[in-house]
Amino acid sequence: MNILQPQIVQLGKRRYRQNFSSLKIQSNDTLAPYEEETDDMYTERKACDIDDQEYKDESCLMECQQMPTISDEQSQIEFVNGYYKLELRVAPAFYGFIIGRNGEKKSKLERDTQTTVRIPRRNQGDTITIEGNDKKSIISCRNRLELFVQNARNQTPFTHLVTFPLKFEKLKHKFKEFMDLVIKDCSQDRGMHESLFQLPNKLHLTINICTLMSEYEAELASNLLEKCNKSFINDLLDGQKLKVQIKGLEYMNDDPEQVDVLYAKAADLNTGNMLQRIADGVMKTFVNCGYAKKQYDRVKLHATVMNSLRRVDQSIDNEFEEKKENKNRRETFDCRNILKLFGNFDFGIYVLEEIHLSLRFTSAPDGYYECVSKINI
Repeated sequence: MNILQPQIVQLGKRRYRQNFSSLKIQSNDTLAPYEEETDDMYTERKACDIDDQEYKDESCLMECQQMPTISDEQSQIEFVNGYYKLELRVAPAFYGFIIGRNGEKKSKLERDTQTTVRIPRRNQGDTITIEGNDKKSIISCRNRLELFVQNARNQTPFTHLVTFPLKFEKLKHKFKEFMDLVIKDCSQDRGMHESLFQLPNKLHLTINICTLMSEYEAELASNLLEKCNKSFINDLLDGQKLKVQIKGLEYMNDDPEQVDVLYAKAADLNTGNMLQRIADGVMKTFVNCGYAKKQYDRVKLHATVMNSLRRVDQSIDNEFEEKKENKNRRETFDCRNILKLFGNFDFGIYVLEEIHLSLRFTSAPDGYYECVSKINI
């Protein structure tokens, strides 16, 4: 990591430089099993008031100065029984990381920010309470908690995906035709197997993937999707239909002999690059709210048709049963003949009508991913 160009973490409208050494999750505290708190883990709040001018936590002052919406956050802070108090809803899945082994991380956070952080016990809610003698301490603690959670979220496998579903009967038939042709003409190519193909009922264009660790976070993400619809998608479409052509193949590395993912290209058939603008806008919204990790400046619109991760032990009948593959031994496949014979395969033109927030590793009655929420476009 270049210390002169540290990673930038965006939380809402705020941006922070991330200190790699202090925030990286070590192997021995990676979202460890939830550890019950005991009363002696709480640090005693100082009886005396702390003068804001005498508060010398330089990092706290820097954090407060970087907050353009500080007044909004201060308005959420209550003054109760002689001290300030702020309640935050945090997914319980992150509590183990915030507390640390024997409460060490939480205790350090309390010492550094001169606050008391009260974390619910198991199955007793998802509201963390920060208590302190001044608003500056409360805000500093809140900012650090957000950074801890965001760093943990970024290193947690994604749980949900935001997609344009491609649930069209015509496309399913075209995809089945493509599968049959490839199996017939390319079955002898290295690494080829019918298990590599995507399930026809799960074809989609991915907008972004995200990590949502509680029902509350899923609800907030659903609200974000609706916000996108009202704030810019409706205006962009202005009554027009969102058309896309699925045609042609590409692969995601430099060597067609060693391919992990083969995908169909998605061509935007709308004026003003509308499909791309909608996808980028949704992705940016989720990234800015911390639920998705920014990987590229623009969404790479594509429909995966073959993926080497799908290569599994053929004794497994259920696609959601635990797979016996070893990711360290992921076997690529040679797609040169597929590209030569079917590189311009036309899957058809379709009108996209929905955007879904879906749960990973699930299957709805129609065969697509289980829908958490959706918007009609």
